[in-house]
Amino acid sequence: MKHILVLITSTLLILLNAVFYGIFAQEADVIYRQGIEYGAEGKFPEAADWFKENLKNNKSDFTSASSLSVLDDLNGGKITDAYARSFFTGLNFLQNGKIDEGLSELKKTIGLNPGYPKVYNVIGMVYASLGDKTKAIEYFQKAIEINPQYTQACFNLAALYQSLGQIEDALKYYEKVLFLDSNFPEAVMNIAVIYASLGKYSEAIKYYQRAIEFDRTNPQVYYNLALAYFMSDQLVKFRDNLLRAQELYQRKNDTQGLEKVAAYMNKIKDIENKFKQTK
Repeated sequence: MKHILVLITSTLLILLNAVFYGIFAQEADVIYRQGIEYGAEGKFPEAADWFKENLKNNKSDFTSASSLSVLDDLNGGKITDAYARSFFTGLNFLQNGKIDEGLSELKKTIGLNPGYPKVYNVIGMVYASLGDKTKAIEYFQKAIEINPQYTQACFNLAALYQSLGQIEDALKYYEKVLFLDSNFPEAVMNIAVIYASLGKYSEAIKYYQRAIEFDRTNPQVYYNLALAYFMSDQLVKFRDNLLRAQELYQRKNDTQGLEKVAAYMNKIKDIENKFKQTK
């Protein structure tokens, strides 16, 4: 059972990495990087064009969407030109691996406008990536205190609590995310992971099925769902979902995924052989 839970929670680790590292990844898309540089130079229309271009190629690109939302706040008068320039300067430091300089610059923006929540969220992500989870929680909570409807900060805080094993707090904020935005697949998936880790497989199955509604081409979801069915002794559904995961892993040429499926395909054969012997 321990082996199965480790496999299930691998999805959580991927999501945490995507959240905490995405906004300043060293291998960020070239288009996104150029947009950040334009923002740091105060060339905001040009920056917006580059972020929009990035979103054309990847509609789920959180980093470009977040950067555009900052520019929307600039155009809406929520922040000043000086604030936006400082904000993007901080991001530019981060994407070039200058973490201390980036943090310092982002904290300067707080002095320009202490009531703007998005910078607290970004700083929280930086601290989370550095392993300083206490400070990360502090900054995520501050972002939510300023804007209780800040969905991304709620998700980040929930994911961080989940990584710390503070399950009740994690579920509290994931449920808040879904209250604010029912179309948030990462929150749905992570809730499923939590219930599976607690052995509450009927609840996990419900959320994995909901996650499939967002993306029917994700083999990991079908694989996790299959394991939840296996642990709840629903072997026909276990087999059906495992075969679906296998099909999707094959389409993606994912050899690691296929190896995971193969291990459980052997379990199916063992179960079928034992059944035949009892007849």
